[in-house]
Amino acid sequence: MKKHLLTCIFAAPLLLFAQQTYTWNTASGSWTDPLNWTPARSTPAVNDVLEFSANATVTDMPATESIGKLRLHNNAVVNLSTTVASIITIGHSTVAAPHFAVEAGAALSVTGNNAVALNMAADYSGQVWGSIDFYDGAHRLTAGSVASLLFKNGAIFTANTGFDGNAFGTTSLNSVVFEGGSQYINKAGGNPFGATAPNAVTIFNAASIYKYQRNGVGSSLAGRTFGHLYIDGNLNFSGIGSSRDCIIQNDLRLLSGFFSFKPNTNGSHTGNFNIYGNIICEGAAYIDIGSDNMPGAVQLLGTSQTIGSGGGTGAITIKNLTINNSSAQLDRDAAVTGILNMQHGIIQTSASALLTLGPTAGLQTCMHDYHHLSYTNMGCDNAYVEGPLQKLGLSNAGFAFPVGSDGKLRPVLLHNATGDFTAVYKRSDPYLDMGAAMGAGIHHVSHIEYWNISGTGSASVELTFYDPNSGGVTDMNALRVARYTGVQWADMHTSGSAGTPGSNGSITSGAINEFGSFTLAGSTAYPNNPLPILLTEWKAYPNRNSIVLQWTTPGETHSKGYVVEKSADGIRFEPISSFISATNIYPFNYQLTDKEPFYGNNYYRLRIINTDGDVSYSQTITVILPDSTAFIVYPNPAREKIFIKIPASSSISTLAVVNIGGSVVKWINTRNLTIVSVDILNLSPGLYYIKNIHGQSSLVVPFIKYNQ
Repeated sequence: MKKHLLTCIFAAPLLLFAQQTYTWNTASGSWTDPLNWTPARSTPAVNDVLEFSANATVTDMPATESIGKLRLHNNAVVNLSTTVASIITIGHSTVAAPHFAVEAGAALSVTGNNAVALNMAADYSGQVWGSIDFYDGAHRLTAGSVASLLFKNGAIFTANTGFDGNAFGTTSLNSVVFEGGSQYINKAGGNPFGATAPNAVTIFNAASIYKYQRNGVGSSLAGRTFGHLYIDGNLNFSGIGSSRDCIIQNDLRLLSGFFSFKPNTNGSHTGNFNIYGNIICEGAAYIDIGSDNMPGAVQLLGTSQTIGSGGGTGAITIKNLTINNSSAQLDRDAAVTGILNMQHGIIQTSASALLTLGPTAGLQTCMHDYHHLSYTNMGCDNAYVEGPLQKLGLSNAGFAFPVGSDGKLRPVLLHNATGDFTAVYKRSDPYLDMGAAMGAGIHHVSHIEYWNISGTGSASVELTFYDPNSGGVTDMNALRVARYTGVQWADMHTSGSAGTPGSNGSITSGAINEFGSFTLAGSTAYPNNPLPILLTEWKAYPNRNSIVLQWTTPGETHSKGYVVEKSADGIRFEPISSFISATNIYPFNYQLTDKEPFYGNNYYRLRIINTDGDVSYSQTITVILPDSTAFIVYPNPAREKIFIKIPASSSISTLAVVNIGGSVVKWINTRNLTIVSVDILNLSPGLYYIKNIHGQSSLVVPFIKYNQ
């Protein structure tokens, strides 16, 4: 008898707090009516589990109530509305998580002017895979602990018509997380962040989407971090000033309307837009970012980014644009009206995707290697424009076009220029592209490069050279600027020169008012100035584990022979062949096989020795040789740390971090490891290589260290 009595005594508390599941059973009705639940919910308890498994409209809700769990599933579409403001507290220790659940296919809408608050207490959690819409009133869905309410892949929250305020409250920081593939659609109300920047109630992961789908003045973006930021309306941000950055971890995408961020005289926005994805414009949508009150910039800080993809037609105008990535490709015209700051990354443009610098626009760039020239801001080998660049509104002024190709800055400068000009560098043979006829005073022109300059004003043209990329300049007195007239290469006269033969420098023309194709030329008074000889063919291709190189010349009257040189970085070259004598037998064809190529990038050039001993160089060509045993370095670029992923089948045991000067700055032991973490925080910014000697071949993988 005593044993049974004790069992009853200890079982009573368990029965008192045992959870009960109630399922909604009617198409429309009151939350408080017991018969609308199965079983009948006559005595509500704090650990009740309430479920909706079919479409339902709840017409009335209690002023306050505590429950253990609220679950929508089985594609149920549920509408909550109430005649009085309602606060439902969700969560109980006897109920399994998640305590709030809207499963995939299910949808919850909260409507009416009387606010409904669904509040998860501290230490309880919620997950949303379906959709939630708030209409009309100041409804709330709050969580009491960090990362306790998760919007999963496919989930959509919409602050819909008439909604007011902050959907997730203002006090519980970092409690709501939109994971990759989830969306927040802003049609009404305030932003979801709640707290004053940089604090936030809501966190948006990199692959999540925040979509403005409204018109009017947008809320402040300063100090906010988004995944994808979508604009689907006419958004005007004015009068907003802050020193905090807006961080877009992925794409800035305009679906329609416009994104205008132009702080007016009420504020000065010194913060930046830091974008790690693409800038996308669809339809007639346009972007206009920046004003005189905004010294901050749009900063592209990702890897390979695009500006203007999406097939739209609207304008893209940015006051200050900073490029600090691997590359930025323009897919449509874009204009910079303030400062184009090129720190790292090649900007790829085209005739149909032109980058234009306005009349008051200027340049800030990384430091170049043209140490014989006195110019500061004209790009560098890691940051230049590959394709056409336009500069408007020059008025008796100078401008350096930071153009280049194939990993090399090849700038061209205008002096005392008046008018609008467009310049592009071509790593190609002007003989083949234009013609071979020489005008008075011109003996020959370069066979490997030229610049196209179009414009309607007047200027002096300064062409730069950088050996061996320019082929070898041995006598500055012989160097000329030549322009193709449509009939022949004409001497543009010389007004000045700078630099050192065999190194780098420039030659400047006299004042001209006709433009077109320009290249470096040799004077008839100095016919042996060794600008490159003509190669009708110079190519390389992989053949199993080797690389075959082939070249052909149209003639060898002045050629003594050749040496093939190779590089892992396109900068430092070493010979891989002995001297190859010119055959002087038609046809003038040559072939060499590199049996020990690098895994990854292989750069090749020909050193061409003339009969008088002068040396010139061919164009540099690149072959990429993949290898399954090669290692992978990520992230790249990196600031504090890199990771090296090594195939399990690899025999690599030691790697070296090598700087651009060829010196080892760090040794890495990789024996029996497949992923290695390497601290690079204390390295100086710049280009480095991870290198391993593997058999008779070198594996070389470059990476970039930057300071943010």
